[in-house]
Parts: sequence; C-alpha cells; structure tokens
Amino acid sequence: MKEVLLTEFETEALIRSMTPMDIVIDSFQSTYQPDECKRKSINPPSDNSVPTYFREEAQGAFAAIINNIIHLPDGNQAAFQPTTRYIRKLLQRYASIVEKYTLLENEHFAELMMEYQFRTSEEGDDMPDPNASCHVSYIVPFDENFHENQDEICQRGRECIVGIKVFPHHNDVGVRKVWEAGAALAEYLIERPELVRGKTVCELGAGVGLTGIVISGLCQTKSVHLTDYTEASLVNMEHNVKVNTKWVKNARHEMMDTVFKAGQPVTSGYLEWEQFSEVVLDNAIELPNVSESIHQTEAVSMEIAKRAQVLIAADVVYDRTFIPPLVSSVGRLLSESSERIAIFAITYRNEKTFALFDAALNQAGIKCNYAPRESTEKMNYIFPCYVDQPREDVRICTMSMTMTTQCNGMIC
Repeated sequence: MKEVLLTEFETEALIRSMTPMDIVIDSFQSTYQPDECKRKSINPPSDNSVPTYFREEAQGAFAAIINNIIHLPDGNQAAFQPTTRYIRKLLQRYASIVEKYTLLENEHFAELMMEYQFRTSEEGDDMPDPNASCHVSYIVPFDENFHENQDEICQRGRECIVGIKVFPHHNDVGVRKVWEAGAALAEYLIERPELVRGKTVCELGAGVGLTGIVISGLCQTKSVHLTDYTEASLVNMEHNVKVNTKWVKNARHEMMDTVFKAGQPVTSGYLEWEQFSEVVLDNAIELPNVSESIHQTEAVSMEIAKRAQVLIAADVVYDRTFIPPLVSSVGRLLSESSERIAIFAITYRNEKTFALFDAALNQAGIKCNYAPRESTEKMNYIFPCYVDQPREDVRICTMSMTMTTQCNGMIC
C-alpha cells in the first residue's frame, strides 16, 4: 500500500488527503530535487553530510507545498484544509528529522511553524475531538477545453480540487473518512463513464458523498441522489454537496443547458435501504433518531431510488447479519425495471462474508458480474485513500435481475 502511494501520488496530494506523515516525508525525500538540478538536469551535490532533501532550499520547498494547500495565491486561507493538528505535527516531524543533520535555516519554513503554533494556541486543547472536522481534498482530472476564469476551486489548469469534509475522530464511521471502496468505485466509473452518463443515479449508504459528487462532475450523469440514514452523515453530506457545487457545474459545463434546467445535479436525503427489504431481522437494530427536517426527505429519496436507472453503493457488505435484507432490497429495486443495474464496490475482508453475499445474490435471481481484477488493477489512481487496505481488496460488482426473475419464472 505504501509503495502505491509513493509511486502514484505527489507529496501535495498525500498531504491534502492527510496520509500518514511518514509516508508524506518519504514521498518528499524520494521526489525532491533542488532548483539548480532541475534547471541544469544534473545530479544533486555530492555532499553526504546533509541529505539534499533536508537542506535550506528543501526546507523552503516543503513549506511551499503546504502553503499551496492552505493558502490561495492572494494569501487568503483556502477553503479545504487538513486539520491544524495534522499540519503542525507534520511540520514538527519533518523538523525533527532535519535537525538530526543540520539547522532549520529557511525563513518560510520557520514562519509556517510559527503560524501553526499560533493556530494551536488559539484552538486550545490538542487532544482528538470527535466533533472536530476538516476538509481532505483531492486533485481530480479537469477538462482541458474549459476556459472560464479560474478560481480557488479550479486553479490548476487541467486539474481541479474537490473538498470533502470529514470528522476523523467521530464515532459515526460514515463521516470519519473517505473509505477505500468509495474511492475505488469513483475511479472505476471515471474510466467507464458510459455506465452512468446521462442517467439518474442513486447512491445507497453514501457516507461523505465523494463517489456521487465526483461522478456527477466527471461522468456527466443526469442526476445523482446521495442517501444515508444517520443525522451526522446527512448533515455532512449536504455540506459536501454545497461546497462542491461550483466544481460540479464547471466540470459538467457541456451539459449545463440541457441538464441543469431540470434541477440540481447532486442532491441528498434520508433513506434506510432496509425498508425495501422483505426480510425482517430477528434482532433488528433500532435506527438512530434524526431531526424532522431530515426525515421529511425520506419520501423523496424513496421515489428517486425506485426510479433511478443506476444504483451504486460502496462498502455496504461488511456484516453477515445484514446481507439478507440488503440483497432483498437490491432485488426489489432492480425488479422495477429490466434496464436497471446496480454497481457495488465491495471490500474483501472476510471470505465467508463474501461467499454468503454471492450465494444470497444467486438465490434471489440477481446476476452479478465482477470486474476482472486485471482491469481494475490497471485503473488510474486518483484518490490516495488506500492506507488501511489496498485497492486490490475492493471488488466491483455490476448487478441486474436475471430474465427468469424479471418474468416471474415465465418465458418471455
């Protein structure tokens, strides 16, 4: 996993996604070259007493990467930033290694250290706070034919920044991070936009909403509706939709005149997919309470889920107890139309759970085609989320009802 992060992503991308600090510093060490070497295409100086990547110029380069994330070109604060705690500790980690070899001499690095010491004193206790949030951000491909004025959300020419608010220490796992399966599903659909282009899409268990937001912009969907069932997820999801609206509209510029008149390209709402199930659990878990305003979105979400041409979900197969109602729900939703499909990204954690899911699909008459591993392994990496589990552990499954199931067992 570490090797993929080091070979596929630049140091800036790793910091934006709050990748573990040792990996970030290893990335900087392996890629940094002094400006003089870049200009002359020569090898770095051969002074072995201080590694090149810890010298005064390198200290400034490291600070510049962070400044590019936290500040706009005009000096104002960027909207999408990692936690103060993460940046401060990253600076301290780099400084502690530098000081084993030489002095901290770079003025810009020193200024950045002071800024984050001041931020920490302003924000108070450095202990992890379950209610503390930040924005991880991702550099995504951008249409090179788009020539509108660039702003903070689109300031990199052919690339743009998508920001996702997360709560790294929250007890609701749905808001804690961008999970590997969600990132893999987005990368899969970005390379196969024809699966969702011009179609209505509903995402079940959307969590922080990255997958749906990204495919809305890059895959030219007709609409995407994100759903989940906890208040923390829904409030956070609504925020993430809002802060990325400008990016989505910019990315979808070719479809503005025809699609946007019909409504917002990305919406969100409350939906507990088990309500579509014919399976009743003996020990059903009581659903968390949500506010009335959020619960009022349930009827809209149910109708959208029933009409959606494509259902997507990531990392929803993790508890064997919930496989029967999940498969039952998917079957009922797919049976609404013979042309409807579901695309799930499933993280392979337990062989028995995976086998149980496959058996339940077969019994329900749901055809499941897994994307060949060789094809998913060749996908471009866009999101550096593969820290706890590699992308190879994520299987992409496209589901549809078998003909006999759709026809209730009759030949048609």
